[in-house]
Amino acid sequence: MKRAWLGRTIFARIFFINIIAVMICLVALGSTQIFLVNRYITRQSEEALRKNGEAIVSLIQSNINRESMGHMLNGFARSSNSHIVVIDSKGEVLISTFGGHLLEEMPNYIPKEHIQTVLQGERKSVIGTMGGIFRETMFTLQLPVLQGENAIGAVLLSLPVPQKQKMTREVMQIMTVSALVVALISFLLSYALAKRFSMPMKKIQKSAQEFTKGHFDARVDEQATNSQIAEIAELAKTFNEMAFELEKVDEIRQSFISDVSHELRTPMTTIGGFVYGMMDDTIPQEKQKEYLKIVYTEVNRISRLVNTFLDISRMRADQTVLNKSHFDINEAVRICILGLEQRVQEKQIRISLNFDSENCYVFADADAIKRVLTNLLDNAVKFTDMGGEIAVTVAPKAHEVEVIVYNTGCGIPKEQQPMIFERLYKADKSRSINRDGTGIGLYLVKNIIRAHGKNIFVKSVEGEFAEFRFCLDKGKPFAKRIEPQE
Repeated sequence: MKRAWLGRTIFARIFFINIIAVMICLVALGSTQIFLVNRYITRQSEEALRKNGEAIVSLIQSNINRESMGHMLNGFARSSNSHIVVIDSKGEVLISTFGGHLLEEMPNYIPKEHIQTVLQGERKSVIGTMGGIFRETMFTLQLPVLQGENAIGAVLLSLPVPQKQKMTREVMQIMTVSALVVALISFLLSYALAKRFSMPMKKIQKSAQEFTKGHFDARVDEQATNSQIAEIAELAKTFNEMAFELEKVDEIRQSFISDVSHELRTPMTTIGGFVYGMMDDTIPQEKQKEYLKIVYTEVNRISRLVNTFLDISRMRADQTVLNKSHFDINEAVRICILGLEQRVQEKQIRISLNFDSENCYVFADADAIKRVLTNLLDNAVKFTDMGGEIAVTVAPKAHEVEVIVYNTGCGIPKEQQPMIFERLYKADKSRSINRDGTGIGLYLVKNIIRAHGKNIFVKSVEGEFAEFRFCLDKGKPFAKRIEPQE
């Protein structure tokens, strides 16, 4: 595994990225400032020398005597900490201010290659020792002394470069202190920002770790869900919603396992008891046929339960194959109701069939739709009160046929209606009048209808009624059964 040079935690990455960004900005800003300060000092130095030089040129042009000129130049030189030289058109030194500490020796002549431009009447700036005249590098401003259009001499004003560098260093010191203060503030702010980002993430991570250990009640606290950082707040809320749903699924799973265990245990116990009774002759020979019928019924019950689980597996794997054909939906409804006749009579339920015509054909998988009708009608009988009513309506439309299964009774609480089609979901047992079932009937119904490209809807008022409705494609009478395509 590669080692992350910025660290692997969100805290380390935010902290170091901020610090690096601040350092890069400080370096860029410092470099820019050094360049600008150097240019500014150079311009200021040149401007100061230029003003003095122009004043000196004016004095020379006014024909002031050399002695007075010498005193005045010395005054200029002291005030600006510079060295001033006046030369003629041949480069001979006419006046030189006191500056022995700057000069190798008092010059009598300036080499022509260093003053050629200024003697042609142009102003020039030079950095160097002027051919070894100065002991150290100097910044020299050369101004011509003109008579008409001709240069009759020049004024050379020299300023030590180290002095200019000293000014730069002083500015740099100020900038360095400022940069350190900014770096310290940035360090503290980056630390606080990284903490603010990482703490909610750590809480989410901790809750996720608890969740992986099977603690499905783990939640992220309000500090994370109410974070001012929208993405973190949204992530925390989404995690809590996911945790709630998974906790609910786990509860449903536990209930499902309990119910399935009961569903399997009861027939298995019955089968085992009857078979054992016949083996040890506890059950008389003449009654064995009667008890074998009971065993056969219980075996069929187990078989239906196992087939239901297999159907769920196929649906989850998206392997449902529909064998569509044109069939009479009215006849299918009648057959399903006949299968529930005994239970309907026991509860004295009134059955209403609302058909537009004797026959109504749909194009669908006949066996799958019969299973849908059986589940819906079975639930209707189960949850209808004694003496209640069940109504089935088949209503043809333009290109579809709508089927509605309605029953009076306990109904479905509003908060449970969005979840009744979920796998393994059962209504709250404490409120249900019937505690039987595994919670997979309506899940199968929904998937069968969706496999047909349709949807199923529920409408209910708790304590009054429940109504399920779905549509199927309209079919044609007496059409041949269409085999599914491979």
